[in-house]
Amino acid sequence: MSFLSLIPAFVTIIFTFKTRKLIISLFVGVLVGALMHNGLINGIISIGEYTMKAVANKDSAYTLSFFIGFGSLAELIQMAGGISGFSAAISKWVKSEKDVFMWAWLLSIITFFHSSFHTIAVGTVLTPSLKKLNGSREKLAFILSVTSTQLILLIPIATSYLGYMVTLVTNNIKHRHIYEKAYTILVKSILWNFFPWIMLILGILISLFGIGFGKIRIGKPREEGSKLTKGHLEKESLSNKNIDEYPKNSKNLIVPIVLLLSSTIFFFWWTGKDYASGFINALTYAKFNVSIFSGVILTLFLTSLYYLFEHISVAEIEAHIIKGGEKVLSLVMILALSWALTAITQALGINNLIDSPFIKSIPKFLIPSMLFTISAVIAYAMGSSWATWALMMPLAINFSLDLSISIPLMVGTVFSGGAVSDVISPLAAQMADISYGDHLTSSFPYLILGVLLTIISYLIVGMSI
Repeated sequence: MSFLSLIPAFVTIIFTFKTRKLIISLFVGVLVGALMHNGLINGIISIGEYTMKAVANKDSAYTLSFFIGFGSLAELIQMAGGISGFSAAISKWVKSEKDVFMWAWLLSIITFFHSSFHTIAVGTVLTPSLKKLNGSREKLAFILSVTSTQLILLIPIATSYLGYMVTLVTNNIKHRHIYEKAYTILVKSILWNFFPWIMLILGILISLFGIGFGKIRIGKPREEGSKLTKGHLEKESLSNKNIDEYPKNSKNLIVPIVLLLSSTIFFFWWTGKDYASGFINALTYAKFNVSIFSGVILTLFLTSLYYLFEHISVAEIEAHIIKGGEKVLSLVMILALSWALTAITQALGINNLIDSPFIKSIPKFLIPSMLFTISAVIAYAMGSSWATWALMMPLAINFSLDLSISIPLMVGTVFSGGAVSDVISPLAAQMADISYGDHLTSSFPYLILGVLLTIISYLIVGMSI
């Protein structure tokens, strides 16, 4: 009966695929699981209990708080003219299409810590230059997608993904007699996170040589009609319109980024120094959710002080701190519901699924490629890497323990599969100023190629376990 534990996840996937509305779909999945486990009245009551228990977890609370703080910081930087200032500063160095793409990679050095911020910042900086050069905006959209999430997943420090990923691993290895630290497992899993590695290689090849990008297309560039009212769309258009409130100043981007990186690394060392000697060893013992939250809060405070000296008013700073926090509330809701859905599927017995005769009959060498493929399909159907990781990570840990497969390998396959959802990004299409349909048809062949190469890679690895 452990297969019944998969029903809430399947319901969530089907609803997401049909409606493309992740928050509603996650709630329906949580509702179905709660009713299955606790009956009608107690099931409705337990929805709040599962959700509050997930949010009240100390690591989860730190992760959610970090996102709110980071949203505020990103909004401050944009308000202060940091992004537009940097765009003006580098425009004189861009002479060709290839220069534009090379700058997209170079700018990752200072924008890697958050995928949406990277896409918005780099797209804002480079799209005007690309238009002047009559370069391929479809190619830029693909490179924006690849240099955001795919790159971030391979950087285990000072990124918005780090806290969530460590928390996810932590919650799934608790009380499982696993004594290796979650962060150490995460770092080791980077080696086995094949899909981002492959997509980055493809992105570099496309940047340098083109490799036929745009000549091969899959599907038709059809745009879905909006089901929102005209008034809603007009209001949303006005709220999303960028208006330069202060003069362009590239320092207003560079200073906060330097502060964020340095303060986060400092807190990594500070929270781990009492448990190990040496800087590098201390990092492995750091309290990571505490460190990234402390880093972003300190950066937010120091950046606000710096902007005051730049003659930006306290009222303006406060207004944009609040506005930035509001922008990430949808992500906070997604995380809370994802954690609740994971808790419900565990309560329904998903941890016992690995002991079923059918699962045990699967050849061991197929497990990594199978887990990646399932994760990839779920991620593409749901459109969310985070929700996919929350659903699949319990299975990965159980496979590792019950079948004696490397935990970092299994964790890497799940992170790799979830990353499939982020190769074709509506935000990247918007920032490159093309339709989502054109972005989809031009990038999809390379997504398929990346998935196939990843499956082959996991099959090769599987032969050795």
